Amino acid sequence: MHNLLLKPFFISLFLIAALSSCRRGEDPETPISGKLTLIADGAGIHAARIQGEVFSRYYPDAFIQPVPAEGSVQLRRGQAALISRKPQQDSLAVLRIEPVAYDALVVLVGIRNPVSAMTVTEVSSIFQGLRPFAGEALAEQVRLVSSGRQMATLVLRSEYVESALPDEAEGRVKLIPILKQGKGVFPDPEQIMNGSYPLVTTLYYVYYPGDGLAAGFGAWLTDRGQSVFARSGFVPLSEQSRTIILN
Repeated sequence: MHNLLLKPFFISLFLIAALSSCRRGEDPETPISGKLTLIADGAGIHAARIQGEVFSRYYPDAFIQPVPAEGSVQLRRGQAALISRKPQQDSLAVLRIEPVAYDALVVLVGIRNPVSAMTVTEVSSIFQGLRPFAGEALAEQVRLVSSGRQMATLVLRSEYVESALPDEAEGRVKLIPILKQGKGVFPDPEQIMNGSYPLVTTLYYVYYPGDGLAAGFGAWLTDRGQSVFARSGFVPLSEQSRTIILN
């Protein structure tokens, strides 16, 4: 009699365990496993692809899927964003917004252009809204500047460093310094990190801290991911330490 009563209990226990294991199999998210949709804007999409690839090499059970942003970014659970404009906090103030790298606005002119430097005021008046060109628009702008049909163009440093210039523009454009207190400053990593270069932008990582993989990827971006940013045209938040091995 007791055996007959116990059988349904063990069957139910088995079914619960089986269903639980199935759910774990479908959604095995941890800080280093699972799937994360990473929405990125502008040059951030290039960084998102590289960071996702390197992260997955270290943690093969994690899959980061970069997606280009379309308009304003509205995040859902299971998503994160890598964006160049600091977003407004959500109504519940739950989103975590962290700076992860620096970028900069840079001015390109034709190699024969006599302009040797510009002030921030001059750049602002020429490029209203300080909106840089990117993608196909960047390539076209570089062609116009290199041919002398346009005086200057405004681009992101990361785009300029990583993009392949059109063949006809190779060697025919130059990056000019921005004047600060009467001194021309170039967008070198050191000048960007210490605040000397006046046209610096920040790349932000936005996510829900309760999402395991999103939080794990955020920790990566501010640690090992800093050297990855440096190799993809961005500037790390701080100087990366170097180890010299003497034989």
